[in-house]
Amino acid sequence: MHQLRRILPSLNSLYAIDAVGRHRSFTVAARELGLSQPAVSKSVRSAEQHLGFPLFVRRQGGLEFTEKGRELCLEVAAVLERLLHATSRYSEDDDTRTISLSFSPSFVSMWLLPRLPEFTALHPGISFRISETSGRVDTPDADFDFSTRLGNGRWKDVKSWEFAPEILHAVAAPGYIEAHPEVNDINRLHKATLLHAIEAKRKRMNWSEWFKSAGVPNGRLGGGMVFSDYHAAIQAALLGQGVALGWEHLVIDHVKEDRLRFVADTKVETGKGFYLVSPADRELAQEHLLFRDWAISKALKERRSLTAQAPS
Repeated sequence: MHQLRRILPSLNSLYAIDAVGRHRSFTVAARELGLSQPAVSKSVRSAEQHLGFPLFVRRQGGLEFTEKGRELCLEVAAVLERLLHATSRYSEDDDTRTISLSFSPSFVSMWLLPRLPEFTALHPGISFRISETSGRVDTPDADFDFSTRLGNGRWKDVKSWEFAPEILHAVAAPGYIEAHPEVNDINRLHKATLLHAIEAKRKRMNWSEWFKSAGVPNGRLGGGMVFSDYHAAIQAALLGQGVALGWEHLVIDHVKEDRLRFVADTKVETGKGFYLVSPADRELAQEHLLFRDWAISKALKERRSLTAQAPS
């Protein structure tokens, strides 16, 4: 242990490295850690000096990993998660604690529910009250511990932690792609059966906006189907009925299991992010911190694992 203290004199260095690595931002990392931006920057700089190599490259567009920095950050995240699990097993009491969640129906069914058994197996003393909402949950009257918002993370009424960037792919089932190979050509994709999701209380990027952001003149969009719920559009894609817009963090399971595939070799990054949020005046107990850190870490690992499969 004395050797570790010589290389990294403070455990806070690990927290800073992990937070900056996840957010690629000193400012967002500082907000999460409850520290000033200069303090986080100084902690990382001190760690780099002790390690003898840089972790990040400071560029005009933000931070980028160095090769060694990427590897170290992955290891640090894994170590902190193991430490969290180990300590939480001894700190949890026998009383059941409840976390209130309020998410969109698509997030609940496509991301949360498939993963929640992992969390409850790690923390059997924690239960959940889950509500589905068709629009943004506003505070202060809303009764929830965590929800999600799309934007830049700078809201006064909530605490926020970046969960996933907004990245959209065109996705279709393997059978549909086999029958319509033209969907792999971005310049012909607009002629496919496009599946649209137009929700009354939630603004999502539509196909016209996606084509424009991709820099492709789409002309007149072909025929398709319009749904009032995003989850229904994805279900139609899974059934081979057309091509849907897939938010990366929501369709990741379908892609990994080859139920859906990215088509047209194109993705759109909007520059916005999905944030896990909690009311600004809400005191977060141990169970809340466990869920927050688990969800963010889970999303980050999945995003990294998908990199090799995703189009550039």
